[in-house]
Amino acid sequence: MKHFLKCLFASFIFLLALSGCKEYEATIVTGEVKAPILKYIKMPLQDETIPGNIVFIEGAGFSGEDIVACRSLEGEADFTASVVSADNFGIKIEIPANAGGEYEVSVTRSGLTTVINQHLFVAFVFTLGNVVVPPSASPGEEITIAGEGFETGDIVRFGSGYYPTGVVFNANAILSATGITVTVPGGCYGINNLTVIRGRKTCSVGNMIVPLTLGSQAGGGVVFYVSDGGAHGLIVAPANAGNTQTFGPSIQVVPYATGTSEAIYAGKENTNILVKGIAAWRGAGNSTPPTTAELCDNYSIEVGGIVYDDWFLGSFDEMKELFLYRSSLPGPYAFVSAENYWTSSVFPGSNWAWAYYYVNFWESTNLVTGAAPCDVWVIAARPIRRF
Repeated sequence: MKHFLKCLFASFIFLLALSGCKEYEATIVTGEVKAPILKYIKMPLQDETIPGNIVFIEGAGFSGEDIVACRSLEGEADFTASVVSADNFGIKIEIPANAGGEYEVSVTRSGLTTVINQHLFVAFVFTLGNVVVPPSASPGEEITIAGEGFETGDIVRFGSGYYPTGVVFNANAILSATGITVTVPGGCYGINNLTVIRGRKTCSVGNMIVPLTLGSQAGGGVVFYVSDGGAHGLIVAPANAGNTQTFGPSIQVVPYATGTSEAIYAGKENTNILVKGIAAWRGAGNSTPPTTAELCDNYSIEVGGIVYDDWFLGSFDEMKELFLYRSSLPGPYAFVSAENYWTSSVFPGSNWAWAYYYVNFWESTNLVTGAAPCDVWVIAARPIRRF
């Protein structure tokens, strides 16, 4: 009898367990609808997110049936993105042509929504078709930029990496049958990137050279050297940097002059090397008045409301070019007085910064140069800048 009861009890327990398993399986099959579970999200970079283009949002959990809504956080129009495709790695959506700025992104599936905790940043740009920019033009010259998609009210911005930080020149565009016409603003020079501005949005249309010639007054001084048809060159400041002075301390072992060059267009990098080296030397507990390189590096002048502060001490070859052209410099604006002038090129063979090349401007026509002990000779420094 006891054996029978034990078997009956065991059978009851087995049937109860079996019944519980069946109920659990049913729950899985008929599970409740949940909002999309999205993981490992990575938004595209703003530079990659161009209006009118398809972008990829990286992540797991997306579906081709998702509704992707983008709510502007900057007052622009909201939009629902067209879903191109989705897989285990992410989702591709199309950005409308009128989009721009920062957006909160939500994904809706079966009526339930998940808000992504990263924002989508769309570049404030627009597109133009078949654009042709003239290769070169002079300040004040009217040019035609051919292309499709221009609108009344567009503005063309002229910008260059050789302009002081934040300086650009704008010109109002006039709509024409083939594109737009604009007048090149005064003050432009060198290689310019042309950008069409429409409200908050921009479209880069290409580069154009605004060439300069010897003796042109531009960029805070006077042009004394040009190359590449006037696309590049050197400008001399209207005054010396400080008074006559020694170059700086003679620093044995400390390589604050290592790496300087004598070449054209080397003066900027030379000056950077010298300024950085003397700063390190001071940081080691030494002291000295401002060096010649630092005086040129800190030189600043305002012309026409624009502050030019990217001057440097010219290399040996750059200062020789200045000497050769100085007789042709216009008027007193950039008159280079009769002095010996420091260069930023260390005299070869020195194991330390004890001597630098100089150029003798006391001479009228004969080019006379030499090496001067940097902590002994008291001579002048004339800043220059490049474009």
